[in-house]
Amino acid sequence: MMQRSKELVLTMTFLAAFALLGACSSPLGSLPPVSAASASEYRLQPGDELLVTIQDVAQADRSYIIDSSGTISLPLLQEVKVAGLSVREVENRIAEGFRARELLKNPIISVQPGALRPFYVIGEVNSPGEINYRQGMTVLSAISAAGGYTYRAQEGQVEVVRTVNGQEVRSKASEDTLIQPGDRIRVYERWF
Repeated sequence: MMQRSKELVLTMTFLAAFALLGACSSPLGSLPPVSAASASEYRLQPGDELLVTIQDVAQADRSYIIDSSGTISLPLLQEVKVAGLSVREVENRIAEGFRARELLKNPIISVQPGALRPFYVIGEVNSPGEINYRQGMTVLSAISAAGGYTYRAQEGQVEVVRTVNGQEVRSKASEDTLIQPGDRIRVYERWF
């Protein structure tokens, strides 16, 4: 009887220590959730493609890739800084440039995102790597595009690394969190 009690206490101690170790060792445990500010309207970055249409300036109607300095080069305006702006802010900046140079009195500008930067999924997915971004993608759709979870995956929450104001921000995200171009999504291995 005494031997069984010792075995039971030893087993219970082992299981409690094992559970505590598992809870403490989760890499997602110390990460903050994706903030609402970093999940808001997408801000353009170098490498993104923009489709620009300017009424009455036919030679400007084409696609532009944002260069490493964060600018696009438009006919008549030359360099226009667009990195860090939303699509609507780019339209306003181009219109302001035409008004300031007195090239067009009431410019009508249309800017649409073309091919945005890809995102990356690594870790416990069947096909990790670079994936083309589509508007409205969530963590779950990104994982699906990467072939789904492996049998070892910790499902439900992932790590997202996102550049916000020039700084890398690491946070945890659920499967319904919207992703952005350039995000790096990491699916961790579950411990048990």
